Amino acid sequence: MMQIKKYRLFKILRLVISYAVLIIMAAFSIFPLYYVFVTSFSNAPNLISLAVSDLLPKHIYFTAYEYLFTTNLYGGSFPLWIRNSLILAGSTAIISVLLALITGYALSRLNVPAKKILATFIYIVTFFPYTASAVPLYLLFAKFHLLNYIGLILAYTPGTSIFAAFIAKLSIDSIPASYEEIAMIDGLSRFGAFLRIVMRLALPVVALTALLGFSGTYLDFALAYSFLLPNVKEWTATIGLYYMAGLLNQASAPAYNIFAAGAVIMGIPLMALFIVSQRMMTRAYSNLAGVKQ
Repeated sequence: MMQIKKYRLFKILRLVISYAVLIIMAAFSIFPLYYVFVTSFSNAPNLISLAVSDLLPKHIYFTAYEYLFTTNLYGGSFPLWIRNSLILAGSTAIISVLLALITGYALSRLNVPAKKILATFIYIVTFFPYTASAVPLYLLFAKFHLLNYIGLILAYTPGTSIFAAFIAKLSIDSIPASYEEIAMIDGLSRFGAFLRIVMRLALPVVALTALLGFSGTYLDFALAYSFLLPNVKEWTATIGLYYMAGLLNQASAPAYNIFAAGAVIMGIPLMALFIVSQRMMTRAYSNLAGVKQ
């Protein structure tokens, strides 16, 4: 009887500790988002204090949001730069998905010469930091006069598609080749079987690749800054936000409430994309981990 009580007590204690750890981790994850959100509704350009009275604001101001949507800076505006970022990120995501799936399919199904060596090389390349290629990419594209959207898309795409191609290969490996063989017996070409069979079964990887390609391009600052700085109307939202918040102006203090408001606005498309693709991403990670659903 005593052993049963001790076991129940231990079980309850373990449950309490587990929930306490989860609550603390959730608080650490949510607090920065809440802090940015509260700062965006502040009327003062400085960061709010960490006092409880300031973290629960008594007044809400839309000054920062009004400034972002109405101010014209150097001939450009924040809504225009948001549109530019969406076009750039969407184009990169679409091209990355196509390249990743075609490459992953070739490595998984076709008898490509030195296939294993190529797959290993792709796997190793994914460990290289993206920033290491920023300067060489700028010098290369400047030589070909491609410091524009086309050049940026060409620069962004390989970084995403290389990593995604490795994931696509692992996902396509888990799809039985007999599915395509039956489809080709019924009259489909190999490319038709790829579109109708493989792409549909690999939709979780498509969602993951699109999300990686979109978010990486959408949030990038360094490469976009070096490519697009002279043409204000082609700026992305990250470049424009840095200038509108005064983070690149040494003569004035940064307006953190404007920066926070811009971060909230920029986060809306990403949050919507995460919500839409959440189930597919879960399936993608489960498939790669070998978990059947």
